[in-house]
Amino acid sequence: MVLAAGSLWGTIGFFATMLSNCGLAAAPVAFFRLLSATMMLALILLAKGKGTSLFRVSRKGLISCMLVGFISQAFYNICYMNAIEQGGMATAAVFLYTSPVYVALISKIFFHEPLTRNKIIAIIINIAGCILTVTGGDFSDMRISGFGIITGILAGFTYALLPILSRTGADEENPFTAAFYGQAFGALLLFFLIRPWNGIGTAFSLKILLLFIGFGIVPSAMGYIVYYAGISKITETSRIPVLASVETVVAAIIGLVVFSQSLGVAKIAGIALVLISIAVMNMKKSNPAAS
Repeated sequence: MVLAAGSLWGTIGFFATMLSNCGLAAAPVAFFRLLSATMMLALILLAKGKGTSLFRVSRKGLISCMLVGFISQAFYNICYMNAIEQGGMATAAVFLYTSPVYVALISKIFFHEPLTRNKIIAIIINIAGCILTVTGGDFSDMRISGFGIITGILAGFTYALLPILSRTGADEENPFTAAFYGQAFGALLLFFLIRPWNGIGTAFSLKILLLFIGFGIVPSAMGYIVYYAGISKITETSRIPVLASVETVVAAIIGLVVFSQSLGVAKIAGIALVLISIAVMNMKKSNPAAS
């Protein structure tokens, strides 16, 4: 199910590009994506629970969802947008897709998950594959600045914290409930941090409304419902980011089919490496490389 969630997240680029073509900046797009998802999930909870029963959440689950929303939704979006602005897409991608390393190290320290040879190999292959798939091997726009490096590292780290912070919400709460609160807290913090109304008022139209509804349903509401349902069945947290990286493959395919983007040798090699890394991660465990 994490693979399915990653596939749904792969449509983020489609909606973001369409909204960008409508003249919207990245900051309000990030906010209204979370707001739209929150509204969609609220309707689903009301329908499925026949009232407010599915809105009930334990204190532990609520804290988990709050951390996911604040750190791995709101703060991540801000860091990633600044990393792109400061260093270009290639630089931001290099930092962002090192996140499996953080997840593996945190999981080993706090959850005592073994670092097997297969896992280490899969992570290395995955990082290379994701970077090639996103950049196409073109690093000409890479720019290095102190602030860009800091925001890039923070983007990768906050992205990596998603599977760590969401474990409690996934294990103890209904996936619909956990997804709702995670999106809601993220939208709440972005509302106060970026003042999104400044970037959308004059540009708003029916097309933009429909795009935001689709953005809220497909990669956001559906993506996180499936994600929470999936990670509750995975015992090793460090496997999650590699499985979810199928997002980059789906995004590349959508770019080819919908936006007529070219698939050069580097992108094809990147897609192949991502798929290989997922296969390696799912191979029978080998002996731990580090105890």
